[in-house]
Amino acid sequence: MRFELIDEHVSMTMNVFIIIANIINIVYNIPQMVKTYQRKTTQDLSSWFIFLRIVGNSIWIGYAIEVDSMMMLINTIVTVGSSVFIAYYKVLELYKERFIVEDNKKLLDENENENENENENKIKFNYNNYQKINNNNDDVLYEV
Repeated sequence: MRFELIDEHVSMTMNVFIIIANIINIVYNIPQMVKTYQRKTTQDLSSWFIFLRIVGNSIWIGYAIEVDSMMMLINTIVTVGSSVFIAYYKVLELYKERFIVEDNKKLLDENENENENENENKIKFNYNNYQKINNNNDDVLYEV
């Protein structure tokens, strides 16, 4: 692989555009990475988008190496790097969501069991108090 910034197979104008495109590629990835890092969330990004972006640009890396294009290689490495960075936060988010849902289901099940036991205990307590009141005074009915 030749590590040349200027591609002799294209005009100088095209080389300038390629350099500008690489600068833009670096710059346009930064805002999403900063937003993802600050908020620690990727809810607005599709998992498929991130996955396909990584796979597609990884193939472009192979192509850039094959055709000896340093500028294309830089471009795709930046894109893959930023995508992997965002994918890291996406995986963390999905992992947390999964366990939060499971924990909430467990809590709901525990609360339902506790509520059933609590209701049974209330019924038993009320019935026992009613019996005590009736045993002490058969003529008077008290509300509990």
